[in-house]
Amino acid sequence: MEQIYLPRLTKINKTIIVASVGLFVLNAILTKFSGFSLVPILGISLDSVKAGLIHQFLTYPLLGNGIFEVVLNCLMLWLMGSEFEASWGVKRYLSFLFAVVFGAALLTLGVAFLFPGPMQSFSLTGLSGVVTSLCVAYAFLYPDRLFSFMMIFPVKAKIFCLILAGISLYQGFFTLYAIGAWSQLGAMGMGFLYMYWTTKKGQGRISRSGQTEERWGKGKKSKANLTIVRDDGENNDKPKYWH
Repeated sequence: MEQIYLPRLTKINKTIIVASVGLFVLNAILTKFSGFSLVPILGISLDSVKAGLIHQFLTYPLLGNGIFEVVLNCLMLWLMGSEFEASWGVKRYLSFLFAVVFGAALLTLGVAFLFPGPMQSFSLTGLSGVVTSLCVAYAFLYPDRLFSFMMIFPVKAKIFCLILAGISLYQGFFTLYAIGAWSQLGAMGMGFLYMYWTTKKGQGRISRSGQTEERWGKGKKSKANLTIVRDDGENNDKPKYWH
């Protein structure tokens, strides 16, 4: 019987999950009993940035809209994010998170600026962009590993990311005020650029199994280690399926 691989919940991801769940519960209580919402304060929109609320670039991912969104995003952050944090180290993992969070926000604000209207006041919230960028990073390192699409169909990680990008692109163009879709596209694009730049910066070598490995820089202090798997015959203890 196949077992589900559950990595150890790492420090940064634990902090993000606790903050996300705590703010969601607090916002639900405040909205229910006082009618006050944290979304205009913590979520990011073009109007609020123009008003000087720059802190929203950092706070918007921590506030989710619905319980299923929060639970699913936190679960995916645990499953994939903890593995990346453990292998890359805190510094590299945080730089990745900051890159995708800012990339998602900038694209979303850019679209709102180019298409004036109600979208300028819509607040972007949630970890969906971070989660999709982690999928991109995983597909970049392990393109031929299998994900379970819709919990049923096994697809390669690189195809899974293309499906996510296609869905977000469709929603962005054909769904009214689909601010979340542009956020995910921005995060995926920045995640890909980050992975491409950092692996090109590293020094490549061929392992005994014939797999190409890319390592972070030349310094001895770097704990991060990126491995790009280019064949289907990999033999390791990493999970073949993500459920």
